[in-house]
Amino acid sequence: MVFMAAIGAICAGIFLAAREILPWLDARRTGVIRTRGDRPRPVLRTEEPDRFHALANRRLGAAGTGLLLLIGGLSALFWSVVDLVLVSQG
Repeated sequence: MVFMAAIGAICAGIFLAAREILPWLDARRTGVIRTRGDRPRPVLRTEEPDRFHALANRRLGAAGTGLLLLIGGLSALFWSVVDLVLVSQG
């Protein structure tokens, strides 16, 4: 049961982190970040540098939840495997 929960947490963590990190990487590459909401508007690095950097930093900070979930899932999976190995040995 713990294996399935750990694998689910890993998948959810990857999804949530990638959902924030991939647009951030694209914004760093192109210099255009899109706001969130019903009608996302582009914010250009050359025209509004302060707003661009604030949006990019918020986007990167939002990836923390997904990364924490990913780390928690990986640690639960690791300790479950260790427990399985120790139980099977003796």
